[in-house]
Amino acid sequence: MDDNGIQVFPADYNFSYHLILQRGTAHYAYYYFKVDKLDQRVIFYDDVERSGISIKTQITRTFMRNLVKAIDWHPVGNSIIVEIYNVQKETSKLTRLACDI
Repeated sequence: MDDNGIQVFPADYNFSYHLILQRGTAHYAYYYFKVDKLDQRVIFYDDVERSGISIKTQITRTFMRNLVKAIDWHPVGNSIIVEIYNVQKETSKLTRLACDI
């Protein structure tokens, strides 16, 4: 799926995805994320070395609206929780955000 520079495609199992963001003409950033629809939560795994840019700097209301639309999700209410882990999944380095959409 492609929506406003966001490409999302399914990963290895249900509700997990790969995200590709276009940066300029030939530069792309890659991320892996999961969606927990029951808890209204999106979990990103931030690999700055691979992506070149942290997903934390991308999280805006417009970005999240486009992402939710790209995965064809209709959250209940207008707020979802965004959790960001580094790629080693160290829970001590978790960033948690509430994001209105």
